[in-house]
Amino acid sequence: MATRDFTIDIPQAMLDDLRHRLKNTRWPNEIQPTGWQKGTELHYMQQLTKYWIEEYDWRAVEANLNRFKHYVTKLNGLDIHYIHEKSSQSNAVPVVLLHGWCDSFYSYIGLIDRLCGRNGRGKNSLSFNVIIPSLPGFDFSSQPGEGQMKATLAANIVAKLMESLGYEKYVVHGGDWGSAVAQELARTYTDRVTGLHLNDVPFGNYFMVDREQASEAEKELLTSIESWGTTEAGYVSIQSTKPLTLSYGLSDSPVGLAAWLIQHFQRLCETLPGYDDLITNVMLYWFNNTIRSSIRYYNEGMGDDWDSASTGASDWSADETSLASAASEWSGDSTASGWDMKINVPTAIALFPRDIGQPPREFAERFFDIKRFTTMKHGGHFAALEVPELLADDIRAFVASLEK
Repeated sequence: MATRDFTIDIPQAMLDDLRHRLKNTRWPNEIQPTGWQKGTELHYMQQLTKYWIEEYDWRAVEANLNRFKHYVTKLNGLDIHYIHEKSSQSNAVPVVLLHGWCDSFYSYIGLIDRLCGRNGRGKNSLSFNVIIPSLPGFDFSSQPGEGQMKATLAANIVAKLMESLGYEKYVVHGGDWGSAVAQELARTYTDRVTGLHLNDVPFGNYFMVDREQASEAEKELLTSIESWGTTEAGYVSIQSTKPLTLSYGLSDSPVGLAAWLIQHFQRLCETLPGYDDLITNVMLYWFNNTIRSSIRYYNEGMGDDWDSASTGASDWSADETSLASAASEWSGDSTASGWDMKINVPTAIALFPRDIGQPPREFAERFFDIKRFTTMKHGGHFAALEVPELLADDIRAFVASLEK
């Protein structure tokens, strides 16, 4: 296995090309301002782009990112980028942090020092060795062949990465698609994953519950998800059905790409991150031209389940066979026989108020061995970027409870 040190060093020619494109943006002919109601606000995007051109400093961001130890390794024939930062404590717990869409490994930068024990915590405080991969198809990681972009493929690659680093046991955290990957990692490698920490219940799980057997709280949850699907989830439909058509515009226009990504942060954050964080996240998609490869998870990892649910064709009920089929489609496992919906790994769920759904504990317990279930006071779907201190503290508290 070939592993090499990696330094982020974007060619100046790419920066010059980006600046040219930004300065020559062709803006939509919006007749009347509508705020964020119909998508990313025009005035906001114009102000962000002005800042992007005149004040944003990629080289300073690049230098800050390069403070951490980056590597690229070859796994399953793919180049996989990751950060590996070790605590100074000999008994540090390895934790792998898995991002989703439309964020990136950058979302977890604010957790590294907190989890490694570099932010002033006492010597006796639990600390971690932190591993942050870029999932296949994101950032500096390459993408697999057609039809292979599934949560299970990413889970197998992460497992091989952790094995190559010498970690026989470890904790896994994930959000968004990262939670789906973390779930499959815990399902397949139960003997290696000592704890599973998620800041949402993987979205595919919502389609695996028989509504007729759901509690009243669960029915309320499913109704809220249906409502969200009709008003906020158009991006899921197009990314799962016509991703290539969308990708032409987003691969060619940095402002178009930024508007597409930022609208999700605005909808799902309690406090919208600042320009620098949002632009840096967009830059990672832009420089590596990964918008098409990143949304392959929707097209290849979801199948037809979303379409039927979002159009009302699904009544959210299913028999055992169809549940196994749905699970197979979402996870990427082509053989559903023997598949168990519940994962027997100690699990913590941290729910943030601005996220897509607020599942009750009994819903989460259908899928996981819940040991900690926390409803946070602040934050949203991109908790690692928005409220890193809350997320880091919850991970630490959960792992500390496992150590007792």
